[in-house]
Amino acid sequence: MASAAVKSKDARIRRNKSLEFLSGYTGIIMVILIIFIMGGGVYDIINRPESTLVSSSGAYTSISPYFGEQTINESIVSMFLYGCGFLGLLLVAKSTQVLYDKSKANLNLIIGVGLAIVGVAGAYVLLIIKSSF
Repeated sequence: MASAAVKSKDARIRRNKSLEFLSGYTGIIMVILIIFIMGGGVYDIINRPESTLVSSSGAYTSISPYFGEQTINESIVSMFLYGCGFLGLLLVAKSTQVLYDKSKANLNLIIGVGLAIVGVAGAYVLLIIKSSF
């Protein structure tokens, strides 16, 4: 009788460890999905836009001049920039958790702030370029 109770307790412990293992990947998948949606991945799947367009001057451009449209290249760049911003904020948060190595914490902080600036400034520049057409 006691051995059955011990076996069921061991089974619950193993099941909880596998759920913890999957929960780590669930967070990563959710972040990738959010970046994909924010970058315009659903729009790309539904509308299948071109990768480059011909501008009014006859030159090729990767940025659509209309705010309601975007090219594949534009969405890939925006997904990359959103990913940089998220990774930068994640590194800044991780730098506050390192207590034993101050140089590692400072390095994580500097790289994180740099990536966050690249993400935010890059998205802003992309909007400025899009509005200048």
